[in-house]
Amino acid sequence: MKNLLIVAATVALALLSIYFLSPWPVWLGTLAAWVTTGSFCLQVLHIVKNKDTSGLSLGMWAALFFGVSCWTWYGHRMNDVPVMVANGITSLLALTVILLKLWHERPLPNPNRRRLVRMPGVILNPRIRRLRPLKNAPEQGKNVS
Repeated sequence: MKNLLIVAATVALALLSIYFLSPWPVWLGTLAAWVTTGSFCLQVLHIVKNKDTSGLSLGMWAALFFGVSCWTWYGHRMNDVPVMVANGITSLLALTVILLKLWHERPLPNPNRRRLVRMPGVILNPRIRRLRPLKNAPEQGKNVS
């Protein structure tokens, strides 16, 4: 029920924002840019809190990073501050998610690895290249008396 209320409130706020800010497209674009950038902030905070990135697609985040980086440069070239700033922040957040995913899913050393202790007279890791009989040892099958 809680999720349904969140979705309904979000749809209502979107419609009200579009209705009231339609005469001022720059303000509508600025609001949209900050809300979408804020959603990526929430994703990064969720990852930092839970330390779980197993459900995230590295390819999707890499493509998102590429796209918002291009939008950042586009905003810079067009002197469009809302596009430039919002996408610049989003590209940093996407890069943060990529780095967190790589960090949390890296192979870890075995924490239960036992340390071998040297003991005199005990061979822990024999390295035998090939087995050959000793020169003075009796051969198998012969009766030695």
